Amino acid sequence: MTTEAADRPVAIVTGAGSGIGRATALELGARGHRVAVLDRDTERGEHVAAELGDRGRFVAVDMADPDEVRAAVDAVAGAWGRIDALVNNAGIAIAKPFLEYTEAEVRRVLDVNVVGAFVAQQAVVPHLLRAGGGRIVNVASTAAFVSSSTPESVYDMSKAAIRQLTVSSAVELAPLGINVNAVAPGTIATELTLAVLDTPAAMEKASAKIPARRLGRPEDIAAAIAFLLSDAADYVHGHVLVVDGGWLLE
Repeated sequence: MTTEAADRPVAIVTGAGSGIGRATALELGARGHRVAVLDRDTERGEHVAAELGDRGRFVAVDMADPDEVRAAVDAVAGAWGRIDALVNNAGIAIAKPFLEYTEAEVRRVLDVNVVGAFVAQQAVVPHLLRAGGGRIVNVASTAAFVSSSTPESVYDMSKAAIRQLTVSSAVELAPLGINVNAVAPGTIATELTLAVLDTPAAMEKASAKIPARRLGRPEDIAAAIAFLLSDAADYVHGHVLVVDGGWLLE
């Protein structure tokens, strides 16, 4: 590795094998970051890492397993010698009526979406401090503010927790030189969303509710994340940046 390459900042992106995570990984790579692609899906994760070329590295991880999360963070630091940023993007959703959830389903969503993000933040902080400070961006959702359009109360609960994790940890970590912020995507055209909006009628109904009159693109969220990781956001702490085409305004 050349000296120039070794000086490039290192970012970890969880759930980077597809959707918002993939778009974020590619955006950060284009901006000069080395990007650790963390995902449970080996085939997809390796593909994204390959798209990044020498700026990418895949690390397999199940975000529901705290030991795997900590080991993945340490593996990135060991391979590249530093970590400058974490994007907590990994998440799952189970769409079903409130009264039909099983305890196992509730625990699975919270383990991936909340506990995994919390552990990743804890694990990365010592590495950020060794790099002289850094950035953390959590991916929340407009569901952190209001109920989702489709019944998925456990997902909504998990994203509200991510919003508060961002606010509370930002207060503690700001004095250490670490910025913690979040983005709150609206309806974004990812596999997770398109699996729910699986008919033309459902797609038209969803788009009609958005003042911008279109679903968001993963690249829209990636750009917002890249801003929060940049020096331009140096004085931004504990902010939840809503990127929803104006949906919450209606």
